[in-house]
Amino acid sequence: SMGVAVFFAAVNAIPDRVAETSILILIHTILCVFLGYGLGAVCQLGWMLFAVAEWNEDAAMPFRMPLFLILVTLFHLAEFTFTVVCHPKCVEFKSFLLTPVPHGGYSIAMIAAIAEFWIGILLFGSVGAPLPNWIGLPILVGSFSIAFCGWTLRTLALFTAGSNFTHLIAGQKTSSHQLVTHGVYRLCRHPGYLGWFLWSVSTQLVLGNPMCLAAYVLVSWKFFAGRIPGEEALLISFFGEEYEKYARAVPCGLPWMSRL
Repeated sequence: SMGVAVFFAAVNAIPDRVAETSILILIHTILCVFLGYGLGAVCQLGWMLFAVAEWNEDAAMPFRMPLFLILVTLFHLAEFTFTVVCHPKCVEFKSFLLTPVPHGGYSIAMIAAIAEFWIGILLFGSVGAPLPNWIGLPILVGSFSIAFCGWTLRTLALFTAGSNFTHLIAGQKTSSHQLVTHGVYRLCRHPGYLGWFLWSVSTQLVLGNPMCLAAYVLVSWKFFAGRIPGEEALLISFFGEEYEKYARAVPCGLPWMSRL
């Protein structure tokens, strides 16, 4: 996990518009290595847990960081893959969404999560309140399931919208821009944002980080509360009554954020 923290700090030195194939392949390879490590560790730990009849220690703790790595790397690999498939002319470093906000804010959040996890272990021997295995393991599985479902929802939203979805809000309507109302967009108007929110917050449940959990909820909520009203105003200017009718029939996804 120290390597992951260094990676998230280092990527801020790469300009968003870098499109050199060698650099993109390098970033992709590093993310795949982290994913492979996470999957391998979970498989090994799962076998050990199955093989040992009685596990007296906190059985959930060794799984936390590998599961976190799986969730984080899947997210960024999916974002990059979406751009390659749906916006092949726009494939750049920013397509990984590793630096989605200025001043390294995203990297700070990731490094803080890793730091809180290890500080809790070093100082207190665990993260969060110690729980018996019959409670701790189901909570961990539930937290990972919510995060994975959030990532799945986000990914489905990207590929369902296809070229109509961009990482940056489009300020002008293009001739190919269509209002997407099928697939996961039948469930809510902003499945990509809802999925990101669930994924982001649940990664901290997986790690068992109480401080970062509160911070992630607050920051994510503030970000989407500021983004959704402006985006929906643009969508109304693009599609008019068509979007207003859609908004009346389908919920926003994240409550108390839309003005419609």
